[in-house]
Amino acid sequence: MILRILTLILFVFSYSMSQTRYLDEIFDEVTITEDVVYGNAPDLPFIFLFEWNTYDIDLDMDIYEPTGDTLTNRPVIIFIHSGAFFSGHNEVDDVVALSIASAKRGYVAVSMNYRLGLNIFSSYSGERAVYRGVQDASAVIRYLREFHQDYGIDYENIFVWGTSAGSFIGLHLAFTEDDERPEATYGGGDDPDLGCIDCEGNNFDHESKPKAVVSCWGAIGDLDWIGPENDTPTIMFHGTSDAVIPFDSGYPFTIDVFLPFVYGSNLIHNRLNELNIVNELYAEEGLLHEYWGTSNGSWAGGPNEYFDQIMNDSYSFLYRYSYPYLVGDINIDGRIDITDLLLIYDFIFGNLTPNELQFFLADYDSNGLVNTLDASILINVILDIN
Repeated sequence: MILRILTLILFVFSYSMSQTRYLDEIFDEVTITEDVVYGNAPDLPFIFLFEWNTYDIDLDMDIYEPTGDTLTNRPVIIFIHSGAFFSGHNEVDDVVALSIASAKRGYVAVSMNYRLGLNIFSSYSGERAVYRGVQDASAVIRYLREFHQDYGIDYENIFVWGTSAGSFIGLHLAFTEDDERPEATYGGGDDPDLGCIDCEGNNFDHESKPKAVVSCWGAIGDLDWIGPENDTPTIMFHGTSDAVIPFDSGYPFTIDVFLPFVYGSNLIHNRLNELNIVNELYAEEGLLHEYWGTSNGSWAGGPNEYFDQIMNDSYSFLYRYSYPYLVGDINIDGRIDITDLLLIYDFIFGNLTPNELQFFLADYDSNGLVNTLDASILINVILDIN
């Protein structure tokens, strides 16, 4: 009875929130840890004729975290840059901007480097280049899971967000298995067998599949590689007039028949729908490659309105997979009880800030408000539990 009366009294103090962790920038500053080595692997020189002429290099990444964050079990977004597998790095404009924006929303963001090396006149080289990138992304995920406590990372919630070549890597990592390796990856002559997907970079033994994928103008080498066993939620963005990576199917760069034939976002979308795998496709009629305002990841006149649109759509998509705890477990102790209810009341009375409340766990009905309706729902949940 006392709780019901308190609920009615507090109705007057309902508080509307416009900022939500993982959707909005709730942190002002970002802490960047640069050049974190996640593995070591054989790489090709910038100019090469044969694929046996390799040398070992350290593989590194930059880690972006929200400054002053008190959560210790945060989801991760790994950003994978563009560059057609022969150029690019993890400090190009778009992946840096995305990493900062993600960390300000409460994510741990990772901008990774991966091995480059592509002969644009060789399908054999193209298949091996993509596969090396997939191995490197696998190594990043396994590294992060090995050291998840050191970085305050949620072991289960690791996402991949790729652009162009980076999207190739993310899609292939999500949907291909070792028994679907292209023949080129086994080598020939003096060229080495590249090994299994999880066999390079480091020896950490963890699952390497991402929780979800964001793909900006990407493609995959074979639609049949997408099977029901790999039901990774995927959101895709692609211009219908993309002449670099086909929206439907074709050769990269349109006329480069020497590279592998690939299947773009539209056909990936259809295949995922056939298998009832959660996905979204945003097809922009008449737009070209990297239509958010970049060329090979560098701003060409600065980000445009599509950059913000893609960010908002992607964060909304990932939001449903970003909860590391049960909604209602506001104090993150593994239980939903009266102590969580009291935190809601403290917030309504103005004794707690949104960050102190863990707003995204207190908004029980997911309507962007924390008020007595959430308290009322939580009361019923507690009564049912007890």
